[in-house]
Amino acid sequence: MEQTLKVRLNPGERLDDLQRCGYCIIQNPGNFCFGMDAVLLSGFAFARSGDRVLDLGTGTGIIPILMAAKTQAAALVGLEIQHESADMADRSVIYNGLQERVKIVEGDLKEAADIFGAASFDVVTCNPPYMIGNHGLTNSEEAKAIARHEILCTLEDVISQAAKVCRPGGHFLWYTGLFGWQRLFR
Repeated sequence: MEQTLKVRLNPGERLDDLQRCGYCIIQNPGNFCFGMDAVLLSGFAFARSGDRVLDLGTGTGIIPILMAAKTQAAALVGLEIQHESADMADRSVIYNGLQERVKIVEGDLKEAADIFGAASFDVVTCNPPYMIGNHGLTNSEEAKAIARHEILCTLEDVISQAAKVCRPGGHFLWYTGLFGWQRLFR
């Protein structure tokens, strides 16, 4: 797939090939780059044709972009609180020409139900921070610390909001090193 859309790369950013449908993602190794957990979660997650999918704490948008490559979901939304990550995710969506299906929203996942409304998604995914409280070494880089530690949200916040935005009969899927793969049905 030949890319004709041009997007800017800010200092320190790189364009990484996702090896799926010719898609690429913009990342900044100085901030935070997606890990294998996100790739595995996107493989574990599923969406039917026409489904609406929400990824809580999407970071640079890896899960919605990979799910766009493998599903016929009608809409994939990534919610991200960190401006720089949300901006990279949005530019990756544009670069890949996915604006019709993938949308990045900058906001706090603790307000997901207020932002999107109750029961508004068929599938909710999340690769939440996996370090609880003061466990482990906290990275001095704020973006990495927020992604890995319960600084801006807890697992309880994630589960609470997922339960609110997930439609009856929908699915919430997440992965943490602490609990492994989890799937909840509403």
